Amino acid sequence: MALQIRLSKDVEDRAPRGPMTVDEFLARFPEVPRDLRDEPLVAEYVSAFGHLLRLAQKPSPCVGGGGDAPHQFYLRLVNDLAVYGIGLARRDRTLARLRATLDEYKKQPATFACTLVPPRAPGAPRPGCA
Repeated sequence: MALQIRLSKDVEDRAPRGPMTVDEFLARFPEVPRDLRDEPLVAEYVSAFGHLLRLAQKPSPCVGGGGDAPHQFYLRLVNDLAVYGIGLARRDRTLARLRATLDEYKKQPATFACTLVPPRAPGAPRPGCA
């Protein structure tokens, strides 16, 4: 059985329809450097992960690396680009990581999102500030 990520009705009504564009991606995540705008790999990446990127949320320091699905989507799909944006990674290595993520996705597209979210024990508290 595949994990389904459902949006609340009010969020669903406000969610854009159709595939995400690179321009929408860059507008949603200003930490992603603009020099990647015309990179074909980024267009492929946004096309493949647009539905998850629309859900992605940058985790606060309280959440750290153990947040809910939207935080995990950010950490796995946007964080490498943000690290490149602040100059702590090289462009070629960042693009290689994007390619590796795409290759991983292509092996199991129907269940890929499930692999991004670590399991949580039943009854475990939600991550975040106390």
